[in-house]
Amino acid sequence: LKKPVDIVITNAGYFYGPQEKLDNLNFEEELKMIDVCAVGPLRVVSALFNRKLLRAGGKVALITSQAGSIAWREEQNPEGDNYGHHMSRAATNMMGRLLSFELKPKGVSVALLHPGFNRTDMTAKYAEIWDKEGAVDARVGAKRVLHEINNLKLRETGRFVNCEDGLDIPW
Repeated sequence: LKKPVDIVITNAGYFYGPQEKLDNLNFEEELKMIDVCAVGPLRVVSALFNRKLLRAGGKVALITSQAGSIAWREEQNPEGDNYGHHMSRAATNMMGRLLSFELKPKGVSVALLHPGFNRTDMTAKYAEIWDKEGAVDARVGAKRVLHEINNLKLRETGRFVNCEDGLDIPW
């Protein structure tokens, strides 16, 4: 890149295959999920920032997940599970929130966007509940994300948004 960008979308995701419980944790995989999902997007934004490729008025969209909502874990995971996935998304959300604080004075907006439950290779292990839980084709999820990016204003930087309905997700 030679010119500053208007919009940066990071869509980094990795979800270790087996359902994780205390008796089968794979710590190497835990770290890989955090590295891919949280540190990876930070590397991208940092590289663009340090090369002066984020312009005032620009937007950074971090594709994350409601899985990073601590508030929703009691409802959605009352027995606990998938530690690495939830930790990686909570780390993504913390990174994005901090990024929004640092970039706001420079005129760059940051959004943390949950695209909804999408039918992808990464969620295929939940294919049996796709219909029941309303999983959508990834193209629908992408359109939802683009809608939220288009609506993003600097005064709303750092929001954690559910792209299914445009509402904030509790931290």
